[in-house]
This record gives sequence, structure tokens and C-alpha cells, in this order.
Amino acid sequence: MTIHARLGLAGAAVLLAATSACGAGEPPTDADEDRFCDTADSLMSGLLPEDPTDSELPRDEDMARAVRDWGARMEEVGTPAGIPDEARKGFEAVVEQAKGMDASDFSLETLRELEGGGADSSEQVQAQTDAFGDYLAETCGDPIDDLEMPELEGPDAVG
Repeated sequence: MTIHARLGLAGAAVLLAATSACGAGEPPTDADEDRFCDTADSLMSGLLPEDPTDSELPRDEDMARAVRDWGARMEEVGTPAGIPDEARKGFEAVVEQAKGMDASDFSLETLRELEGGGADSSEQVQAQTDAFGDYLAETCGDPIDDLEMPELEGPDAVG
């Protein structure tokens, strides 16, 4: 699997696979939009190797830690005022899911299941996380567009 595919699946898993929207505290509802977008975009950069020429995939444990850290940062920042209610609920569900990720969530089989919404995810929660994903795209753009991806060599390399 290429690093592009793996990171894409990891990002999709976090955005699509929330199973509950309950949390210990209420994240802020008045976040600065630029800070919100910078924090949201930090997920993808946190999953990439520090050296953009390094084509080695991150270890599952490192990816899980990056996602958990991202979830904690997103919870701290919260959402901008005016986010639609469905998207806000999706945000809360995604943050809760991210904070609970572990290395086993990054197996190819689990990522594919999570990408489909997760086995335990209700249609309502799936709609909320979709609304949050749409809000992110409309408000912040696509974080992958601004990333330097490592050059890959071998049979999975695109070229």
C-alpha cells in the first residue's frame, strides 16, 4: 500500500468512523477559524514522516498517537461559531473517536471497515460525521493539497 493510500485511509477513518458523540467536556464553540483549520489540517502533517524524502510508512503506534494527539488538540480548540448543528455533532463524534484510536485501528482491514462508517456507527452519526467532513472541506480546504509527500520507489510507487 502506498503512503498516499495509507494516509488517505487513515484520514477517512478518523472522519467517517465515529461511534459516539459523548465526551467528558464541551469543546469551545467560538474558535478562531484560522486556528481551527490549522489544527484540523495538522492531522495529515502529523502522520507524515519529518523528513519528506523518507518513504518508510509510519508505524501503527506512531499513527495512533498522532491521531489521539490531534483529537485532543481539536477538543481544546473547538469549532468556530456558526458551524451547523449536524457538523458540530459530527465534530464531537470524530474527536471522541480520534482520542480512542490505538495501533490495532490501523490494520488494513480495520481501516477499510472504519472508512465505511464502522460496524457500530448509526446512520445518524454517519450523517453527522459526513456533515463535519463537508464543513471541513468548505471551511478549510483539503489538507493534502499543501503537504509534501515523500518520494516512493518500488512496485507501489506512482510514476
